[in-house]
Amino acid sequence: MANTAYEAMQQDKPITVETKLSDTGTWAKTVGVTIPTSEVDNEFNSVCGELAGAVRIPGFRPGKIPRNVIEKRFGDDIKKQVTANLLQRGVRSAIEKEKLEVVGQPMVDPGKYKAERGQAFSFDLEVEIKPKFEVGNYKGLAVEQEEVEVLPEEMSLALERILERFAERVDAPADHAVVEHDVVTGDLRILVDGNEVHKEEGQLLVMNGHVIGAYAHLGAKYLEGAKVGEKRTVEEVLGAHFPKAEFRDKKATIEFTAKSIKSRKMPELNDELAQKMGLKSADELKDKIRSSLLENVGNEIRRKTQYELLDKVVAATPFELPKRLTEMMSERTMHESMQQLAQMGVDPAMLSGNEKMQLDATNRAGNEMRRFFVVDAICAKEGIEVTDEDVDEEIVKLARSQNMRASELYDKLLEQDRIGELQADLKIRKVLEFLVEQAEVKIVPRKPAPKPDEAEHAHPEHAPGAHDHSHSHDHGHEHGHSHGHEHGH
Repeated sequence: MANTAYEAMQQDKPITVETKLSDTGTWAKTVGVTIPTSEVDNEFNSVCGELAGAVRIPGFRPGKIPRNVIEKRFGDDIKKQVTANLLQRGVRSAIEKEKLEVVGQPMVDPGKYKAERGQAFSFDLEVEIKPKFEVGNYKGLAVEQEEVEVLPEEMSLALERILERFAERVDAPADHAVVEHDVVTGDLRILVDGNEVHKEEGQLLVMNGHVIGAYAHLGAKYLEGAKVGEKRTVEEVLGAHFPKAEFRDKKATIEFTAKSIKSRKMPELNDELAQKMGLKSADELKDKIRSSLLENVGNEIRRKTQYELLDKVVAATPFELPKRLTEMMSERTMHESMQQLAQMGVDPAMLSGNEKMQLDATNRAGNEMRRFFVVDAICAKEGIEVTDEDVDEEIVKLARSQNMRASELYDKLLEQDRIGELQADLKIRKVLEFLVEQAEVKIVPRKPAPKPDEAEHAHPEHAPGAHDHSHSHDHGHEHGHSHGHEHGH
């Protein structure tokens, strides 16, 4: 039976409950909830009344069907609906009565319970509450912040990316050896257990240290240095995108014979190129790039400083995390990591059960949760709040950046139940800014950017911008802030 608007409104009303609270672990509580007979019968009457106005039974006028006829005809459905309503209202009322600051989802096994007219209704509710702790020192902390400047290598890389947009593909010289960004046309053969299972004339692209187009996760070395007429062979597991499903995830011999090579020809950075981009000269183009880089670098440096301060506070604030919530957030973090790797062409099946990835996901989820709870504690001590005006102002900014009306974006966020997520982001941003205001910040020269191999092995949590909560949200992804929302807010 579908809930009507009236039923939804009724379920939001408080209900009389008796409760018995007991500790079942660190931050874990079990609440025994009993709803008296009078409330149970009222709920039966409410559901029967709604049903009487909605159904048609021969011999009775609409809305005039006796309650006993309704209950006899739809008894099981009515009991299911009443049980669901009582559980929903009872959970909310019990949490409010015990004044529990619940994190995560309250747990009830609905299959264990069935409401009966004329009887009190009892059930057990399992919850985890917000950790209680004394937040460590967060004022007057010393931190070094790099000065905002553009490094020469950053300017060079930005210019190169501009040029890449206007690059052309040209035939490589006869003696050319394959390098990064080359597109190689040739004969591709796939053999499994020595038998050819696939053959095609295809194109392989060497990009960002990988070979794309060979139906397997191959490094760039597979093709780098190859010349026209040369054959390269490798043993590798076929990916999920291999056209013949029965051979996916199987080890295969991949042979590729180069027939032609196209290289990337970069244009010159001159006034003509700048004019194609709607600017007057190459100098104006460089100035615009430098200005954009300065803004981006400044944002990254400020975020890095903010999170260094927050992590100092977290390190000085030891407390145990809620167990079930930690497990849930770890699973979510692991799932997001697998999705990102899948988008990069890595087969998730190859990573299933990877203990190192699971441990990393658990550590990252735990770190994010500690940050969130510490931020929440600082808000409580300092009276930092996110007002409706703050939310409205942020929605206007986001709507402008996404070329849509603020009212449309608000309706979209409301429909997706993302307003709370936006409020959490704003709360974190306010606390981060507060920490910097209270800190002793020493400006130091900017360090050179790490080399690509160093950056690749750096822990993602230490990368500038890795925790950017001030970006423009399209709210098409999960932020994972639900762990800090109190139930019913």
